[in-house]
Amino acid sequence: MTGSPETKRVFIKTYGCQMNVYDSDRMADALAAEGYAATDSVEDADLVLLNTCHIREKAAEKVYSELGRIRVAKEAAARQGRRVVVGVAGCVAQAEGAEIARRAPVVDLVVGPQSYQHLPALLDEVGRGRRPIETDFAIAEKFERLPAASAARIRSRGVTAFLTIQEGCDKFCTFCVVPYTRGAEVSRPVARIVEEPERLAAAGVRELTLLGQNV
Repeated sequence: MTGSPETKRVFIKTYGCQMNVYDSDRMADALAAEGYAATDSVEDADLVLLNTCHIREKAAEKVYSELGRIRVAKEAAARQGRRVVVGVAGCVAQAEGAEIARRAPVVDLVVGPQSYQHLPALLDEVGRGRRPIETDFAIAEKFERLPAASAARIRSRGVTAFLTIQEGCDKFCTFCVVPYTRGAEVSRPVARIVEEPERLAAAGVRELTLLGQNV
């Protein structure tokens, strides 16, 4: 990766549902612990992450179109001697991991929505010249291992927040991809569901939206 830990920048673009917004915040928290600060510009970023949705119409094609634009920025940075790492996360990553790697050489890593806790290790693999694809369904491990946001980061996001209390679904409806992209139905332990809002409230959050695929 380029630069010192103090100067690394991450750009995260979020597609789709409120749960993806929550996940993007948790990825940003995990990366903050690794020295990454958020940026609103792809051109300034050392790491670009697309947190994708597989539900909306033509969702995958929108991701590939965005990757084409990111490729231009990545090539421009390379001409300046700066390396930019590009990752695809979320439900499209889960559903089409190998296909993304095949169709989009600009992508350095692919990580599904239950594997964000592995982001630092995946970035280390990229640094060693590998191109990791991580799409395990370790929902409980995800929540246990993702670091909590600092009070300052919580305050910077305003007085509203999302809280995932459950993920996945066991119904396997014909029209729905959720069981294939979010995995089996898993609820977070009650103690964790109580603990996180207490921390959010202490940092100034006043409105909380509970999230889950099958609540």
